[in-house]
Amino acid sequence: MAHDENLGTGEAMIRRLDLLSFKNFRQATLKLGGFTVLVGTNAAGKSNLRDAFRFIHGMSRGYSLAEIIGEKWVEGGSLQWKGIRGGTKEAAFAGDRLFVVITGFSRLPDEFTHVIRVDVGTQRKIPVVSAESLYSYDRAKLMRYDSHPEVDPVKQNGREFRFIRLPRGGTNRKMGKKLQFSASQPILTQILESSETPVGVRRSAQLVQTALQSMRFLDLAPDAMRLPSLPGQDILGDRGENLSSVLLAICGDKAKKAAVLEWVRQLTPLDVQDLDFVSDQTGRVLVTLVESSGQRTSAYSASDGTLRFLAMIAALFGPKPAKFYFFEEIDNGIHPTRLHLLLQLIEQRVKDAGIQVVATTHSPQLLGFLSKESREFASVVYRLEGEKEGRICRIMDIPEAKKVLETQNLGRLHESGWLENAVAFMETPKEDK
Repeated sequence: MAHDENLGTGEAMIRRLDLLSFKNFRQATLKLGGFTVLVGTNAAGKSNLRDAFRFIHGMSRGYSLAEIIGEKWVEGGSLQWKGIRGGTKEAAFAGDRLFVVITGFSRLPDEFTHVIRVDVGTQRKIPVVSAESLYSYDRAKLMRYDSHPEVDPVKQNGREFRFIRLPRGGTNRKMGKKLQFSASQPILTQILESSETPVGVRRSAQLVQTALQSMRFLDLAPDAMRLPSLPGQDILGDRGENLSSVLLAICGDKAKKAAVLEWVRQLTPLDVQDLDFVSDQTGRVLVTLVESSGQRTSAYSASDGTLRFLAMIAALFGPKPAKFYFFEEIDNGIHPTRLHLLLQLIEQRVKDAGIQVVATTHSPQLLGFLSKESREFASVVYRLEGEKEGRICRIMDIPEAKKVLETQNLGRLHESGWLENAVAFMETPKEDK
């Protein structure tokens, strides 16, 4: 069977993200597992990593680069996409014109690497794709498509176009015909729309697009979670919108409802035995927690921490879960004594449902509760004193980290400033040590 027909049956999962001249990262690599925790001081670059993930997510949705970096509005004046903070002027490191985002995926039996280089443009010029490629790896590296290095971009009617090369197929690893695509939009989604795209290339591109489309970026806000919502609105909004209707949909499955109630009892001090959904005159419902004593607590009066727990449960157990979640400040509003239970919930769903979770935190307690498996993909995001460049280091890659963690708690090490001191020492030239 030809290689193109033998792509396996698993789903692609993001395993690494390489950033070159993106935001405050001149050159940085983030390695990802099922659950990846990011820790670091303010302004180190944790939110810029969120922007990098949002960039590749926007790329998968068929938006132009101007829309991905800027904003996407739809008919009726509704904002569909917020864009990347700072726009084109702050998208590249230190005023550079170009940035590169490399995304590595694993999927049995193959691995995939997608590379995109973006020219953010100058004043009055739109951002364009400078180069883009997709590779797959099993026993050998195989090009799926690649920007043509020998053909300059062309301009037609004021629009710029980029040429790419395609493989010949079969066992012939030489490149075949070239196709022309708009430079203002990532090629990944354009190549899926072309009738000239070979089946194997289309399948690989579809795999990558599907992985990047199923991403959610949750920055939960109590005011949004307290709003009633209509039954059938079963996708949780980024700020926690539709919380009540998502929970209503979950409760339609007895097994899931039992699991949710058990987690609510563990994660909160409430002895919750049921969830009730009170409807208003418009048909919208609002979740109410019913305790064994008969005490009823609606979302209006529930604590911020309880609502955050409910929203995370709704995201992870909902009828339409994503494959990738980014939680900003995951410990925000949650009592330290409940953090270990929250981690258990996430680690269990990562294992059982095959999802990925990336979370930022400032909490030493949360780091201290990480399982040995989750510690493997915890990273510190940092800046050296006097420098503007952001850097990333997997905690277990810090010299002596494994030995130190045999006797020391990671949370206490973070609280004492050991992580920042260790990475700073690691970066110090030998002659200065």
